[in-house]
Amino acid sequence: MKRKSISLLAIVIFAANIVQAEQINPYLIIYAFSTEGQLLAKEMTVDSTAKILGRTIHIGKLSGKDIILAESGVGMTNAAMTVQGLIDRFHPRAVIFTGIAGGIDSTVHIGDIVVCRKWATHDYGYWGAEGFKPSPPDVYMPNADSIIETTYLMAVSALFDNAAGLAVDTFNFDSIGTHIPRVKVGGVGVSGNAFIDNVEKREWLSSSFGALVTDMESAALAQVCTINGVPFIIFRSASDLAGGSGSATARTEIRQFFKVAAVNSARVVKEYLKEL
Repeated sequence: MKRKSISLLAIVIFAANIVQAEQINPYLIIYAFSTEGQLLAKEMTVDSTAKILGRTIHIGKLSGKDIILAESGVGMTNAAMTVQGLIDRFHPRAVIFTGIAGGIDSTVHIGDIVVCRKWATHDYGYWGAEGFKPSPPDVYMPNADSIIETTYLMAVSALFDNAAGLAVDTFNFDSIGTHIPRVKVGGVGVSGNAFIDNVEKREWLSSSFGALVTDMESAALAQVCTINGVPFIIFRSASDLAGGSGSATARTEIRQFFKVAAVNSARVVKEYLKEL
């Protein structure tokens, strides 16, 4: 009987924490791979955990802010599905993404953290006799209450402006070779359902979109947030150079630098929360 009473109490406390999280409009912090969220999970005060769509979420505080920390899974569909489910349930005041990316622009080095202002889906378009031509998807814009064609989705100014100061902060990142990682704020990021490890594709992403980095989730998250009227901002740390380094494939680089890139991004997000 005593054991049953303890179990019942645990269930009641767990349910109360979930209800509280639904009422406080927390910041929703998303990551794609479990490693990307480990540092933040360790450093936050966890009040409770739950499973949403089969993935564990952590409810608590980090850097003095109420947060929901959640793994989206890899890819555009997983990101969109997870973020929409969490928005519906917890009504976050903003969504923050942290994780790795492939560096596209020559100014982005492995370990650098890029906070792009605009995001685009690079594999949405038309394949014809002349190859692939990207085109803008139709996106519902709640402020205008209309559907428009738009290539780029933008992080809102209020969140983006808070990130500007991070570029001059000293984070004491570990050097990678002779390069000390830095924070780069601004520019364009692109996303699609493919891991890019090809020099020609890398150059195409640069020339077609002016992309600084590429990943497999951010543009989907940006679209879901835009449609729901939820502010978002995305932090991506380069774990590889998308096939463009000349000395190693992106697959080799990501195996070597995945963890340091993920940790760098998480550290910047932790400091960013203090500015909100």
